Amino acid sequence: MDGSRTSERARVALLGLGCRVSRSDLDALASALAPPFAICEDGAEADYVVVYSCTVTADADAATRQAVRRAAREHPRADIVVAGCFAELYPEELRRLPGVAAVVGTGLAGGHEEVLRALYARRPGAGPPSPPPPGPPRPFHHTRAFLKVEDGCDASCAYCIVPRARGPARSLPFEVALAHVAELARASPEVVLTGVHLGVYGRDLVPARSLLELVRAVEQGRLSRRVRLSSIEPLEVPPALFGGGRPGALCEHLHLPLQSGSDRVLAAMRRPYRARDYARTVERVAAEAADLCVGADVIAGFPGESEADHRATLALLDGLPIAYLHVFPFSARPGTAAAAMGDPVDPALARERASELRAFSRQRWRAYAARHVGREVEAVVERVQGGLATGTARSYLGVRWPSSGERRGDLVRVRVLSVEDETCRGSRAVPEGAPWPP
Repeated sequence: MDGSRTSERARVALLGLGCRVSRSDLDALASALAPPFAICEDGAEADYVVVYSCTVTADADAATRQAVRRAAREHPRADIVVAGCFAELYPEELRRLPGVAAVVGTGLAGGHEEVLRALYARRPGAGPPSPPPPGPPRPFHHTRAFLKVEDGCDASCAYCIVPRARGPARSLPFEVALAHVAELARASPEVVLTGVHLGVYGRDLVPARSLLELVRAVEQGRLSRRVRLSSIEPLEVPPALFGGGRPGALCEHLHLPLQSGSDRVLAAMRRPYRARDYARTVERVAAEAADLCVGADVIAGFPGESEADHRATLALLDGLPIAYLHVFPFSARPGTAAAAMGDPVDPALARERASELRAFSRQRWRAYAARHVGREVEAVVERVQGGLATGTARSYLGVRWPSSGERRGDLVRVRVLSVEDETCRGSRAVPEGAPWPP
């Protein structure tokens, strides 16, 4: 046994893979760690490593396995605890990997309590875990705060394994969510509301609530200077979400999963909308907020997808104000309906279609960013390094500019000067120390 494990503080390295929900789970664990544990500093050897895993695609599975093996190489004396969605579905596979001492699934509370118990069980002389700290989890290694207000999913999309990994939809109580937003906003200029199926937030509460009520309460109570929504299903976007064009705390950015622009493929996917429904939603929200940034998920090569189906997807996207895409070649998830479907698309063809969609996304993103040249944007500073500050605008644009005393977490006004690759270059639009917002 390494002597450092019996010292006052044991070093715990944390690694998160996957979506914002997984990131929120990692934040919860980081916030709950207390003596005899401490978060391991970058570059130091850890006594324990916790890997929060993802299983949304085969690539995500591979990334989890690679992360565990890398942790075993970099921290050869550490006990590795693997948590999250991959751990929930494939615990035996993970236990066979080098260095893995415990595997913890998602559980109904995100799993971090079980991770703590696993750590304490392996800490010589440690008593039971300390009570979790009151309030929301604090951001770990990122500036914006991610608040998981919903977990789980009751949908049955043919390709998706996440409901099996995360369980049924369940919501954070309304008043608790508001209190958490207010507390997080004291330290973070932007709070991101996230969930596995965010659009159904509040339906399981008594009395029932809604995502729109939550956003309105945050804005009316001035609880956070900026609030952002993570991915939300297209039929679940509330009417007048942006208050009829009135600027508020809600960032002008929505991510609306599409998956396919072919009605035939959408039906096979068991998606609850058709192409025209999706188009109506995008057109409606784009009319509500000036220069709204709309992103979409698209799956390339779903079983039975023809060239005509692929072209229908591109045609739909081309006719809508979509700013970017997240593109995924179809990945058969064992246990899903899609995994048993016939008429598979050749993987090379699926990759080719994905490449075409990504090229479309790059073109659209550069065009969207170019419209901001000459404008001022409000950016939250994410990093200051090498004389440059990097931040994220309300519209989700990444911006870099020569730093002038900024610190991580500051909100500053930046004038966009040019577009470079997937980010923008800019300059401070107000003198250092000038108040923002005015």
